[in-house]
Amino acid sequence: MDLGEIWTKLDMLYEHWCTAIRQQQWFQSLMQSTPLNRSTAGWLLADLRFPTKSLNNLHLASTTADHISARPTLYLISSIPLLIILICLSTWLITTIQFWRTVSRSKKQAARASADVKPIAPPLLPYAIPWLGSAMSFLNEDPGSFWKMLQKKLQDTDAKIPICTILLGGQKAHVVNSATAVQALFKSKQVSRDLFNHQLATQALGASEYDAELMFPPSRPTEDLDDHKKRNDRTEKMEALNHEFLLSQSAVNSLTTKFMDCLHSVLDRADIDHEWKTIDLFSWWKKAMFEASTTAVLGSTILQENPDLAEQFWQYEAGLLARFYGLPRLVKPDAYSCMDVMLNRTQEWLQRGLTQHHMMPPEEPDWEPHFESKVVRARHRLYQEFGLKPRGRAAFDLGFLFALQANAIPSTCWLLAHLLSPVTPHDVLDRIQEEFKHAQTPTGDIDVSRLASQPLLNSALHETLRHYVDSLVTRQLQKDMVVDGYHLKKGDLIMAPSSLSQHDPTFWEQGDAPSADNWYAERFLRRDDETGKEYFSTSWASGKFFPFGGGSHVCPGRVFAKQEMLGALATLFQRFDIKFIEYVDTNRSGNRADLGKAASGFPKVKRQYAGNGTLKMDGDIRVQIRRK
Repeated sequence: MDLGEIWTKLDMLYEHWCTAIRQQQWFQSLMQSTPLNRSTAGWLLADLRFPTKSLNNLHLASTTADHISARPTLYLISSIPLLIILICLSTWLITTIQFWRTVSRSKKQAARASADVKPIAPPLLPYAIPWLGSAMSFLNEDPGSFWKMLQKKLQDTDAKIPICTILLGGQKAHVVNSATAVQALFKSKQVSRDLFNHQLATQALGASEYDAELMFPPSRPTEDLDDHKKRNDRTEKMEALNHEFLLSQSAVNSLTTKFMDCLHSVLDRADIDHEWKTIDLFSWWKKAMFEASTTAVLGSTILQENPDLAEQFWQYEAGLLARFYGLPRLVKPDAYSCMDVMLNRTQEWLQRGLTQHHMMPPEEPDWEPHFESKVVRARHRLYQEFGLKPRGRAAFDLGFLFALQANAIPSTCWLLAHLLSPVTPHDVLDRIQEEFKHAQTPTGDIDVSRLASQPLLNSALHETLRHYVDSLVTRQLQKDMVVDGYHLKKGDLIMAPSSLSQHDPTFWEQGDAPSADNWYAERFLRRDDETGKEYFSTSWASGKFFPFGGGSHVCPGRVFAKQEMLGALATLFQRFDIKFIEYVDTNRSGNRADLGKAASGFPKVKRQYAGNGTLKMDGDIRVQIRRK
């Protein structure tokens, strides 16, 4: 049989394949839907053919030896696009069939008594591209869209699927959605954060492999007792540092007090007097909070030496996930160039600060201008003990700055946007302003500990975190594990996306609760049955609400972050009168467009990758403001 006959046979097989596809229910539904889908389906099955007939039309069917030898090459070249399409379609068909078979098994499992249930693998989300799997759709820059697609896919199964698997570049990742599965992940000792830590340190922060292993020593199957002890000692020392300087209430209160002092200093210098002035609120407020927070934690000299630090930082922050996911410099050059600039500047600033203190950061006082707060100085003493190089120290200080700024500032801006929005009931801001008054001392100062006990204020803040925090808790399985009746294999990833759990309509829309996609200030308020008083609580949402992560790796700075946000908001309204005028949009060229007061003008979410922490705002609010 010559090559021409082989291609003819393949053409016949393709025709049979097309006939079989046309008989499938999904294809018939596609043909009955939108014109775009009909044309796509028709193009795939009607217009594509193996090139035997078209070659004859091109008069390539010559009997000469040269033409005979040319035909197979032309056949092959012409067939490559079709072959790719066939592979992708076949992959999609096979994975779709496998997905629904697993869903069917899950339904049968759910109907049985728990003692009779044998763990099965979770359903694998269908995909078309071998090896890549769902990576392309996962790495889109439309925040939340991948999780909404996954949520809809699972809802369409009419089955409760607490865990679904996705393929990301050859790596299986099990996405957990049920409260039970999320809590099991947080409590499990069979999962590791080593892979995440390594990617974060080397790719996102720019540390060397050497410094990454010193800061986050990985567990190895072949490590001896000395290596095991050394790794545990370093982990315990970092945990002890976090507990002493970021989790103990006295240390957090001291840091918060310094932040409030710095914020008052920034606001004292603001070009706003007792007459009404029109400003774009968030453009101004982001700079004010950044300066106060950076000064409180890193000292004042870093801003004096780098007056454009805020602008550089937000560029650095915008590229962090592109670096974390390993996108090359060629694709995202800005993400890497701004990191290089920030690393160089931070390293130079650190070197000057260390030189002033004879290369050893002092333990006292609580704060000093050249070498930051107690917590940062304690971190540097650990860096020195671990043997980190100057570049590594700069990288991890930038990571600390990212954790400090990249979530608290955007969250405060989102909360402000909702409180000032004409769409929000007017009494919400009035009631919160009353709570601010309850938190004032007789001298007029703000008592942050009292702020933390105000129910509506805290409900509104945590609703903002629920609505806008898109974090991705990721671990790697060190052993096989069974969760919610599903068998998860060693080496696979397990993910808990906060966006998926915190927007699950089956949980958040129970009773008369509003849509999970809407911001609702009173969502975390509960009423005491005996006293009738309202109180704030998140305990009822365990496993569904985790903006700071969970388990042993929960964010150590969460207490300070909450006090910082509450204190900043109270200070703003204590010192200024603010009136909403309209929404504002900013285009890429920097020009600002007035959007009026309609709800459609409310700030949008910026394009960014999944797992970016607090989503960033695209837009602003124009207000009138004056000092009280």
